[in-house]
Order: sequence, then C-alpha cells, then structure tokens
Amino acid sequence: MLVTYRLFIAAGLSMAIASQCFAVEPSSSGTGFAVTADGWVLTNAHVVQDCGRIEVKGRGDAADPRIDEINDLAVVKVAASEPLKPLSFRKSSTRLGEDIVAVGYPLATLLADSVKITTGNVNALAGIRNDTRYLQISTPIQPGNSGGPVVDRNGYLLGITTATLSKKAADEIGITAQNVNFAIRASVAELFMQSQSLVNQSAEIPESETPLSTADLADRVTPSVFQILCYPKAEATIASVPTSSYVEQTPPGASSVNLPTESAAREEPSLEVPLAKSGFVRHPKGVAPIKSAANGDARTIGEAPNGTPVAVTELIGDWYRVTAGGASGYMHYSWVRVSQFEEPAGDGRFVQVRSFRQLDEARSFIKGSSVPLAGHLAANGWIAVTLRDVYGEQDAKDLSNALKAHGLIAKDAMVTFGNTYVRKVCCD
Repeated sequence: MLVTYRLFIAAGLSMAIASQCFAVEPSSSGTGFAVTADGWVLTNAHVVQDCGRIEVKGRGDAADPRIDEINDLAVVKVAASEPLKPLSFRKSSTRLGEDIVAVGYPLATLLADSVKITTGNVNALAGIRNDTRYLQISTPIQPGNSGGPVVDRNGYLLGITTATLSKKAADEIGITAQNVNFAIRASVAELFMQSQSLVNQSAEIPESETPLSTADLADRVTPSVFQILCYPKAEATIASVPTSSYVEQTPPGASSVNLPTESAAREEPSLEVPLAKSGFVRHPKGVAPIKSAANGDARTIGEAPNGTPVAVTELIGDWYRVTAGGASGYMHYSWVRVSQFEEPAGDGRFVQVRSFRQLDEARSFIKGSSVPLAGHLAANGWIAVTLRDVYGEQDAKDLSNALKAHGLIAKDAMVTFGNTYVRKVCCD
C-alpha cells in the first residue's frame, strides 16, 4: 500500500503564539543565510511565502521575495548598510557519512533566542523514494531550523535544512523512525539562484585546509546566518494557535523535462514538446559546467562557454546527456537552448510572472491582467506566463522591479532566459 509520507515542516510553528494585546507579533519563524554580499538571503519557501511582512532579524525588513515552491526555496533582499558575509557553495560532491553541522534558530520562543549549532552526518545521498534533490541527515531538526545552512567541517555549504519525518508518518508505516531529517542539496539552490540571475560564491576545499573544530566552525559560519520572522497579513487572525505540531506535506516529485504533465495540454498538438536533439549553451554565468553524472553534485569534467554547440543524446529527468566542446557528460536542461524549440534564440530575457498546469488557467489569468502578457509552453509541459516582450538583462530587471513595486505583477516574478520555453501558445 502506498504510504503518504508527512514531513514536519521545521520552521513555521516555532513562534505561532496567542496574543492578548494589540501589537502585531510574528506568526512563525525560520532561518536564512547570506548568499550574496549585497543583501540576498536564502531560506525555505514555506518560511516566507504566506507572510504579510518578512523581517531578517538584525537587518530589518526584507523585500522582493522570490520563491521556488516546488523545491521549497526562496531568496529575500535586505538593505545592506555593510556587506553581508555570504557562505560559499562547495564544488566537490557530498560524501556518504561525512561530518556536517546544521546552523539555525530552533524553538526560539522556548529556548535561547540565539543561533544554535547541531552536529551529525550525511545518512543518505537521496531523500524519500530516492529523490536526489535531498540529502538525509542526522543533525537534529526542530521547529525554527527550516532554511538554515548545512555545512561541512570547513564551513562550505552542502544543503539547506527543510524537513523531518513526522511521528504521524512513522505511525502509518508501523516503524518508529527516529531522527530522519532532510536537507535540500546546495546544487539545487544554486540552480534556483541562477534562474534569478544571482551569482553565488563557490569554492573547492584546498588540500592544505584542515577540518575546523565545532567552536571554530561556529565562529566562521554564524555571522552569515539570520533568524527570519514572518508577520501575518493584515486580514490574518493574530491570536490563532495551531492545533497540531505536524503539517502534512507530500514532497513534490521531480519534474520531468520534455514530458508534458497530466493536463489537457496533452490533447492539443500545439502543446506537444519536441524531442531535444541539439542546441547551444546559454548559461547565466556565461559558461556551463559539464558534469560526470546527471546530478548537480557530480564532478565537473569540463566547461562549455555560451554559444558552444550541444548534441543531446539522452534525456534523464531534468538533465541532458550531451556532447559539447569535445567533451561528453551531462548538463541541466536549463543550460541548453534547444534548436528544436521555437522561442527566440538571442540573448533577450523574459520576465516570468506565473506558471500554470493548464492552458485554460493561463488564458484566464492573462485575460484578467492589466499588464500585457503572453503564455509559453515550457519543456516540462507547464504554461509559463511572461510579459509580452523580450528585453535586455538590465531592462528586464528594472521593469520587473518597477511592476512589482506597483503591485502589477507577483513579488516572485523572475527574470529568465527562454531556454526551457518551447513556443508561444497564448495570447494575441
């Protein structure tokens, strides 16, 4: 019998409290950490997505939340009066059993409200049902940890704390599953940042660098880690208290490139996705890595600059097996502009506002918008809704920010290449 696993979301409930006064109190809290010096902070989507106001404690209110609900990731921007200290993403792959440290603000209303350190190991290189976006870790996770960094013994980022297997799930499967926790791989977060045109720091561990003690590691990492407070929307009831400590969440399945999802889109020939056979590199950083396996943590065996011809020999989930620049390996599908797709092949940027599973939903949204929009078939079968025109990179960012500031498009709208867009399908 198929068991619906329930993950305990380790963030939102730590500060859900009853209020008997008129002051607005945070409804929940989580953890985030700096990923750029100019003020971008990475966390989980479920920490910030339903907030009326987001505060990064010690840094003031956050703005411009950009959310990837499928992978439970988000970035928010704080005004940086002085540069933040971003954590570096580790280039080398994660090893089974290696020592790790999780940093966060668990149980902030019950325990000390200061940052806390927990140690553990990498238990498995995949999550539930072999989902390779996740690591299974033994570092204890409590409410308030969500969105915090999981680092190696040198302080390099390996993952982002996201969830733990709940007691309810253990009761359903008849097994007492103790200390089963999960972190999103740093490589998944890196792809998310690339989609937002944000450049992270990455580094290899120097051979001469020795592992740090837990105390020294805390000194290195904690200045980059912040508590994130979520304040309710104006219409929310502040005095509500959750009746259960467990939130049901079924981890989303990995998207499948070039396979339309279950929707009416399958029935329309115009919504068929061509098989990717060839194309060229188009990567936000100007150079795309060629990996030894279809995994962001896999070893980089080569690099191909933008414009390099790519031959696609196999589709593996969100990855292409390719030959590019004289090397054979794997590239994420968002790094390749596929020749079989019909979207413009230039360097113009789209401003993606929403995405929908069905074309009818996208049409309805576009029809009701006060901003001219268009719908595009994406390689995963969804319909991506964008501003109607294509812009230069800076123009796209400026226009996106201006429309967000006036409430005309969603706060999580993103500037992106059309690499994964197949063709325009709506609406003239």
